[in-house]
Amino acid sequence: MSEALAALPLPVVVVAAAAGAARSCSTATVTYVSYAPPMVATSLAKRSRTLSLLRERRTFSISVLSVDQAEIAVRAAEPTEGDAFAEQSIPVLEDAAAPAVDGAALVVWCRLASDLETDTHVVCVGRVERVLRAERDPLLRRDRRYRALGGIVDVSHEARYPL
Repeated sequence: MSEALAALPLPVVVVAAAAGAARSCSTATVTYVSYAPPMVATSLAKRSRTLSLLRERRTFSISVLSVDQAEIAVRAAEPTEGDAFAEQSIPVLEDAAAPAVDGAALVVWCRLASDLETDTHVVCVGRVERVLRAERDPLLRRDRRYRALGGIVDVSHEARYPL
């Protein structure tokens, strides 16, 4: 089963949160939940410092990494004792709501709408409050490897779902 899940191509993101002077980030994946209202979901390990700060402040950022930021994904996944941005040399985009990764293809700032605990992780659903979009291609993860987005595929008729 986990091999089938690894075959799903997913955007690579860094989820970040801060409370007071403390800030943290974790590598994750993201999916959209609702187009209207705009909502996304990501999951974090129950013991994650990022999750703790996210729940305390109830705001967070999701930085969709660009294709040239795969090393940042690796560094953000490393355990840290404190500020993962500083300890792992992750370029930070400071923001009052939550820090984000500078140079990301897309940054989405969210307010925590709900969370759902599973055995090992917590699924966090965020209501999108702001977006910063760069003209950069996103980094994907599929079959346990980092990948770039392929070309556009033309079809005779576009699907009717919102994205």
